[in-house]
Amino acid sequence: MKAALLRELQKPLVIEEVPDPVPAYGEALIKVKAVGICHSDLEIIDGKIPPAKLPIILGHEVAGVVESVGDGVKHLKPGDKVALSWLWWTCGRCKPCLSGRENICENQLNTGYVVDGGYAELVKAPATHLIKIPEGVSFPEATSATDAVATPYRSLTYASKVVPGDLVSVFGVGGLGHNAVQVAKALGAKVVAVDILESKLEFAKEVGADYTVNASKEDPVKYIKNLGGADVAVTPVESLKAMRQAYDSLRAGGTLVLVGLPVGELSLPVIDWILKDVKVVGNIGFTRGDIMRSLELVAAGMVRPRVELFKFEEVNAAIEKLRRGEVKGRAVLTF
Repeated sequence: MKAALLRELQKPLVIEEVPDPVPAYGEALIKVKAVGICHSDLEIIDGKIPPAKLPIILGHEVAGVVESVGDGVKHLKPGDKVALSWLWWTCGRCKPCLSGRENICENQLNTGYVVDGGYAELVKAPATHLIKIPEGVSFPEATSATDAVATPYRSLTYASKVVPGDLVSVFGVGGLGHNAVQVAKALGAKVVAVDILESKLEFAKEVGADYTVNASKEDPVKYIKNLGGADVAVTPVESLKAMRQAYDSLRAGGTLVLVGLPVGELSLPVIDWILKDVKVVGNIGFTRGDIMRSLELVAAGMVRPRVELFKFEEVNAAIEKLRRGEVKGRAVLTF
């Protein structure tokens, strides 16, 4: 099969012929139809989050068709449309797993980071961690549901518990941010989108933002405070400054959900934090349940992930376009 391998950090991926993976007991082999390029893939390539091995096949937002199944697999068959996420395998026995937090499983194996991922014609995975794609959801849309929708979904439900009528601020309208806008709207919230590019703010309006503010031209904190302050602020952006602005934009009792992964430390005023009874929480990823519900939102038309399609052979060009911040929505490779 053809695969795009990361052989050296900070180098372009190399497309090569490699042996087809063979599904073991309990596994399924997937013919990849589409795979999303997550911003964390850039951090793996750059060595900010070094992979567990080199060479490795990246790609953890996978959608495709079951090609074959190993012994012991009963609920999947060849031809089934399935999605595979970052959660290649979780143990199901550690405290986080048993308390509904498999996103922080203590023994997890991650797709495209610990084991080979979906930048390839074929990928294998435990059948237990493959999720069937509902009717009406395209393969490119399904790739987004595995992460770019599921992450903001968990941020706005489990991490912050948005309710109808809340004001949600979304700092950064990229691959995750534009879906965060839509998920918040689906939950009945009003949304103010914050970015430094007018093109991203127009994009935010397209997907349902009620308000937009250009942080390069005006103070987003003042703008949001004039709206009454945010009940929830979500930060799918790699900017400590934006995270601090998100905190400052909260009303008393609000929740700041940290999603992006900037390098450094975030300084917050402790007395203000306590007196305003503000919650500050981190949110890493999602569970399989979050992915299932994200796929249902897409199937129902309540969330429409925007994607920019690239041919598999254009993987390095797609990565560089994403790096420059020029992708509208999510970059997706197709086969």
